[in-house]
Amino acid sequence: MPRNRKIAVWSLLLLLSAACKDGAGAWSEDTPQTIEFLISSVEESHLTFVRNGEYHTSEEAARHIRNKYDHFRSEINTPEKFIDLCASKSLISGEPYLVVTAQGKVPVEKWLRQILAEHKNSE
Repeated sequence: MPRNRKIAVWSLLLLLSAACKDGAGAWSEDTPQTIEFLISSVEESHLTFVRNGEYHTSEEAARHIRNKYDHFRSEINTPEKFIDLCASKSLISGEPYLVVTAQGKVPVEKWLRQILAEHKNSE
């Protein structure tokens, strides 16, 4: 392997190692509270949610997302992983979950990531 390529590979490995040590993807004590905040944001939004072409109230959507969270809890170590596994798409059809906002239908994943970003910035 050429010297420049070895240096590039080692640099990448060092960067990835630093990111992991920095807590990327690690369980945090506030993860359950943040996930609960996200579920509450869905429930209290009073928006309409679309799952597999069917319309649901915010309460129904929150209940569904909470049930998925209960099922996948052992696999979830970050709020982002929660959004990916529980609130972004149907595991059966693969269709993204949508939320009806004033701007039209928006993927729930995008909507919740924005809420999460605002929540993190407010801390």
